[in-house]
Amino acid sequence: MGNLNARDLAKEIGCSVHPIFRVFNSMDGLKSAVYKAAEQIYNEHMLSSRDHEEDGFLGMGLNYIDFAKGEKNLFKLLFMSDAFQEQSLIDIVDNSEGDDEVIGMLCSRTGLSARSSRELYAGIWLTTHGIAAMFATNSCRYSDVEIKRLLNNSFIGLVMKLKKDEEKNI
Repeated sequence: MGNLNARDLAKEIGCSVHPIFRVFNSMDGLKSAVYKAAEQIYNEHMLSSRDHEEDGFLGMGLNYIDFAKGEKNLFKLLFMSDAFQEQSLIDIVDNSEGDDEVIGMLCSRTGLSARSSRELYAGIWLTTHGIAAMFATNSCRYSDVEIKRLLNNSFIGLVMKLKKDEEKNI
């Protein structure tokens, strides 16, 4: 995003900068539109990607990692920028669209409370994001089998730990 400028964009699409600024009014408007377009591509990928036979939570994580593999620059724009600079991980989970459904699904599948399910979600998201970020930066060589094993082990380990914590607090 830092390299986006009207002159290079105009050259790429074969026009002057005037039509660009007529539509977007400013570079901030253009950058906002680019970010929204990247979000749309991500959302379409997450909804249409059915390459994995896994459903639910694991399938979501695998799709997220696949997006990082296939769309490295868009992934970095959306998930490795300053967008979440001032938020804690739990704040991100609490403020994300559609996450209440995921938390509800985790509560029913694991028997954990909503609070523990949010912590589970945050922990698994962090693991998944770490793997995805490694692919986006070309520093990951995990196979799909290894990724599934890592995500499953992380999920099971966190569920066991959170259940123990809940039992102690009863």
